[in-house]
Amino acid sequence: MKLKELTDTSLKAYLGESGKPTVLVFHSTWSKPARTMVPVIKDIAESYGELVRFALVNAETAPDALNRFGILSLPSYLLFKNGRLTDRFIGLLTKETLTERVEKSLAKM
Repeated sequence: MKLKELTDTSLKAYLGESGKPTVLVFHSTWSKPARTMVPVIKDIAESYGELVRFALVNAETAPDALNRFGILSLPSYLLFKNGRLTDRFIGLLTKETLTERVEKSLAKM
């Protein structure tokens, strides 16, 4: 599955275009933990299908988003519902742990 890659320009519109829960994954090519998580994210995104949207935000092409959301570590995961930030977590996670965190966040929405 190909994940949408967002930039500062496309991020705001993307968050506003759907009422579905959205997971943004902030990453970069220079961060080994972030690079490691991209295939895991793709796998998880496939398992959710149309229920949850997943997108990547490259720190190199979205510096304003990093500042806006206070991203200090990569990878960082931000969960949104109706364009509003509802949860966030960071770091190198197993597929099981990341799925569990997303599920827990979705249950709170």
